[in-house]
Amino acid sequence: MSVTASAAAFWDLNDVSYLMPLPRKVGEDQLLSFKSQGRGGPLFPARFMDTIPPLSPVMTPDQTNEYMRVIAMRIDPCFPLPTPQSCQRQLRLVWQPLEEGRFKAQTVDAAIHAFYVLTDEEFISLLNDLQAWKDKYKINTAGMPLQVHPIWARAKEDATSITDFNNIVLKYAGVENLTRVTAMVLRGAGDMWAFGGFDVKGGKLQMFKIHRTDRAAQAFINRAIPADHFDQGMISPAPEGDDTLNKIVVNSANMQVGNEDLIRKEVYAAMRIENPKIFNPENMDCVSCHVAQTARDWAFKKRPDINYVDLFQAGGYMNPKYNLQNVTPILGHTQNIRAFGYFIENVAISQRVINESAEVADIINQFVSSQR
Repeated sequence: MSVTASAAAFWDLNDVSYLMPLPRKVGEDQLLSFKSQGRGGPLFPARFMDTIPPLSPVMTPDQTNEYMRVIAMRIDPCFPLPTPQSCQRQLRLVWQPLEEGRFKAQTVDAAIHAFYVLTDEEFISLLNDLQAWKDKYKINTAGMPLQVHPIWARAKEDATSITDFNNIVLKYAGVENLTRVTAMVLRGAGDMWAFGGFDVKGGKLQMFKIHRTDRAAQAFINRAIPADHFDQGMISPAPEGDDTLNKIVVNSANMQVGNEDLIRKEVYAAMRIENPKIFNPENMDCVSCHVAQTARDWAFKKRPDINYVDLFQAGGYMNPKYNLQNVTPILGHTQNIRAFGYFIENVAISQRVINESAEVADIINQFVSSQR
């Protein structure tokens, strides 16, 4: 099976990572839910939530199951499994619970990331279907930063484009090919987050150890008020060695004059953690990946007296073919550690996801060019 002529068009960031629009009202939306039927059955079996810790202290398990929605989709032609040196074709879905906000639906600050494995032929078929969907709605994504997909940014909430997109997801994802689940749960007063990962084996979830730790769970705390710094923080368990962020995120007030070398060291670590050419999900711990952007952004804003240019040139991700601008409106919020989705009502995209999307687009563009 080969890529069609239309799929040989240039793939950009919004062609490999798709952020859905938030609906106006919870329960009256078109977003995919636990009840949606995909390959071999449910898109995500609700029974798996009995194994995953409760996502939020403000929702009952029944409410969580009822209001979980797919708020983002990503594709990946080369996820580093079954070994870090090999490739697995994947479609991945990001789920968040919805709740009523002041003016429209908003999200609870918790998420599930579901991984669906595809064969080579299925992945090529997915590329063809996504390109046909893009052609149908006549949108040009070239040079645009990663954002709510441009088709939905201009369309009404009940647009058929969402239904058509959902049908593509349901064609390629379901309990039949769901192989991994990761979760970020909210704790405390909205100032503690815990992470865990599970492999799907024999129809059940089996927890695995988080990389760079010897534990099956990892937590992050930041009690800063206002959330423009880090206070009473903790990474538990904290990774050791190089490429760690353990000092800034504990108490950034301690990072004043006299700590320039330490700040540069941790900013350099953050840049490397955000660089998919250096680290991937199979060799980086959850918390470091999720807090790298907020730690780096704090340093840029609060310690602008320090020169970081040489650090970026040494460890930062660069790819001039794509617009790597981050459009997240709350970049300075140190309690926003969302990777790809929403922080309450705000779009929240990490630089790591933007950089990964550029790498994925590169791989796909090279592949489709070879098929011409």
